Amino acid sequence: MPLASPRHFSAAPSSEVIMRTRLSMATRRLAMTTVFVLALGTSALAFSAPANAAEPGPAPIEQRNSSTVTADGLPTVQLDSGIVWAQDIVGNTVFAGGSFTNTRPAGAAPGTNLTPRANILAYDIRTGQLISSWAPTISGTVKSMKASPDGTRLYVGGTFNSVNGQTRFNFAALDTTTGALIPGFTASAGGSYVNAIAATDTAVYVGGLIGAANGVPRKNLAAFNTSGALLGWAPTTDLQVDAFTLTPAKDKLIVGGRFSTVNDVTQRGLGALDLTSGALLPWDAPNTVKNGWGTGDGAGRAGIWGLTTDQNAVYGTGWVFSNASIGNLEGTFSAEPGSGAIRWIADCHGDHYAVYSDGTNVYTTSHEHACETIGGMTQDQPSHMRNASAVTAAVKGTLGTSPWLSSIYADWTGFPAPAAIDWYPDWITGTASGMGQAGWSMVGNGAYLAVGGEFIGVNNQRQQGLVRFAVTPAGGAKQGPRLSSDSWVPTARSVASGSVRVSIPANWDRDDLNLTYKLMRTGKADPVQTVAMKSTYWNTPTVVMNDGSLPAGSTQTYRVVAVDGDGNSATSAPVTVTVSTASASAYAQVVLNDNPSLFWRLGGSGATAATDWAGSNNGVVGTGVGTVNGGSIVGESGAASTFDGTSNGLVSTTSTTSAPGNFSTEAWFKTTSTSGGKLIGYGSSSSGDSSNYDRHVYLDNDGRLTFGTYPNSVKTVRSTASYNDGAWHQVVAAQGSDGMKLYVDGSLVGSDASVTSAQPYSGYWRLGGDNLNGWPYAGSNENFTGAMDEFAVYDYALTAGQVSSHYAAGLGLGVPTASFTSTANGLTASFDASASTPSSGQTISSYSWNFGDGSPAVLGRTQSHVYGSTGSYTTTLTVKDSGGLVATSSTQVSVTAPHAVPVAVIGSAASGLSVS
Repeated sequence: MPLASPRHFSAAPSSEVIMRTRLSMATRRLAMTTVFVLALGTSALAFSAPANAAEPGPAPIEQRNSSTVTADGLPTVQLDSGIVWAQDIVGNTVFAGGSFTNTRPAGAAPGTNLTPRANILAYDIRTGQLISSWAPTISGTVKSMKASPDGTRLYVGGTFNSVNGQTRFNFAALDTTTGALIPGFTASAGGSYVNAIAATDTAVYVGGLIGAANGVPRKNLAAFNTSGALLGWAPTTDLQVDAFTLTPAKDKLIVGGRFSTVNDVTQRGLGALDLTSGALLPWDAPNTVKNGWGTGDGAGRAGIWGLTTDQNAVYGTGWVFSNASIGNLEGTFSAEPGSGAIRWIADCHGDHYAVYSDGTNVYTTSHEHACETIGGMTQDQPSHMRNASAVTAAVKGTLGTSPWLSSIYADWTGFPAPAAIDWYPDWITGTASGMGQAGWSMVGNGAYLAVGGEFIGVNNQRQQGLVRFAVTPAGGAKQGPRLSSDSWVPTARSVASGSVRVSIPANWDRDDLNLTYKLMRTGKADPVQTVAMKSTYWNTPTVVMNDGSLPAGSTQTYRVVAVDGDGNSATSAPVTVTVSTASASAYAQVVLNDNPSLFWRLGGSGATAATDWAGSNNGVVGTGVGTVNGGSIVGESGAASTFDGTSNGLVSTTSTTSAPGNFSTEAWFKTTSTSGGKLIGYGSSSSGDSSNYDRHVYLDNDGRLTFGTYPNSVKTVRSTASYNDGAWHQVVAAQGSDGMKLYVDGSLVGSDASVTSAQPYSGYWRLGGDNLNGWPYAGSNENFTGAMDEFAVYDYALTAGQVSSHYAAGLGLGVPTASFTSTANGLTASFDASASTPSSGQTISSYSWNFGDGSPAVLGRTQSHVYGSTGSYTTTLTVKDSGGLVATSSTQVSVTAPHAVPVAVIGSAASGLSVS
């Protein structure tokens, strides 16, 4: 049944919970940290990235692949109350242990249809149904379990003193078919609890907070043979062990926990042990990942929680309840099994717990809340926090710099990194542990993923403690776009006769990155326009669609339909618009044709000056913003907005937007000020001084312009000329894969190709002023004095041609056109650009051709080009006129190699006097 209450987050308890539990860090750690983006003296702990780093920068988030489970939480036997700490899987049977007394079927309300189970159960991973014949009883909490290699035994550890009515101290072996104790196996682990188990054909290893094994002193680690006799294997740790995994070659045991020494040698939370002698083996990962401390206030306040392997790597998860000197990784690591060399780091902030890899996807449970460094979620609690996520097993990029660096969080910039995968089920966290988390355990078999924990719901459906996910769920993947009806409202505007522009924030899907959008007009069966776009729950760019050839003055109603790759769909609320009868503003039409995500024409009263022509993110206009007749656009009678140089002279978006990676900002301005000021900026606050601020354009006292972004260091490009001459100037700041570019009056005035990213956070677009602390070339006043007009933001980098076209439109010059014809004869194509035209009063000064086959660009109005092979090639013409304005046009050209002349071949064979 659906749950009425939303997903919630519980604060950590004030006292530490012993055993294998720990405090939730989500709220307290953030409260401990005040981050100023430009605090250049921050004391964050940094590391040197490996020399063999992958392609620089975070990889783009990926669509789930053919082996990724969907986000559909499948019906599974559930706990009536309590918690699952540990799971293992044998064939199609999932074994789960923890602290619970009753189960109920999927869909059953709490307290109904109960079946008793004493801290351990088994269910069929294919159906989710409880296996009724398997029902051992354990007197206390189960913390760990591991099946024997042949699958006949299930070794169980925790804190208990009897199993099936027989004395067993913290450790036991059960028959996986019957649930009976294995006869003669009476091994015991004295102490508080057993947190970790690993099994080979001849031995079983245990770890936890252990003082003895079979009555013989041991310190947190012990081993038995398969008859239960104690082995001489006796390594030690100073603090408790929390996780084990055998390497794929079964040649060493990887140990994780909150310890700081192994065998009296410094090993901060990780170590590799010989399976026979218990000796510490060379293994490099602990030299990089250092989560553990043994003395003082930091003792036991960081560790490695989970460990697992696939055929290629060892994976581990880290948690920290202190600072970066006690533990340097909140997140996940991948290491080479043999050497321990770090393969990748995913330093997504928020403690991480369980981990499972199918060899392609790596899943973790956590309370992840900031994953910008691998291209994942941006920090915005609690709405952006998630309790389970997935990344690629393969290296896909390198880590960016976290915007939250401090003494709390280490700097992993430049380390190899996986890509985030768009897989984000929603969880309703539980309270059984007192820590307000969701999943504590993960296992899988390639076709299914099983999660156990303390959650009480998944995807807003009641499902407590246990849940399954499948690569191919029965009935198909059903997690569709999440927004619909009144929660997803489009905006429709008609600014030119016969045309309508509909915009809407992108939808999002729990397991689909790629969505298709259809614009539906009432009375028309087929979509007016279809657009594909990528989106995530934290990044929903504006979707823009257009309708034309409509009767002026008519009333039209539209809806937008979002469809995912599995055919699931969601429909927006309707929006009705009256089609304009007015002639279009030539300048506005040029801007709108390039699909801005935000467009304020400015000027006029505060109520209308910052109406968003591109969507619905209208500006909040401060009291220091006025209006003046005579805007920037030649031939138009509109007004512009004035800014008084105070903190009240500000216009900011109503709503936050996720920081775009690629973007352009554009505005027209004029000023005579000699005190500088910020024209355009993106900041974390809608008013006052932002604590995070970049993507800005500002003036110095001499009137020179600076464009700056912050990929964890100040990066700027600057004009050489001054622009405080009282004339209108167009300014465009763009950042894309080819770097930063600053344009003034249609021409490039500064660039830096090396800077392709900026700080990731959610913020507001602002005009007129914001913080400039720490930025070079800032004027004496951070607030701008002067006038601005025609402000637009684009979620991509405008091209030089687009910039110059906008400038020409602003001057009323019109724009050049690039037009050409092509003919093909065999592999030879001929091109003629005679149909191209310059802007008003100008002549075309150059024609440049890119034939789409990798050959160098060539110049000339007409060209002939010979292609190397049959195929279709995208040929692009770029024309530039004498006024410096640029236009481009592209088309597909198909060429075919001529048929070869047939060649007759006669074969012969001789045998004696006969020839054939």
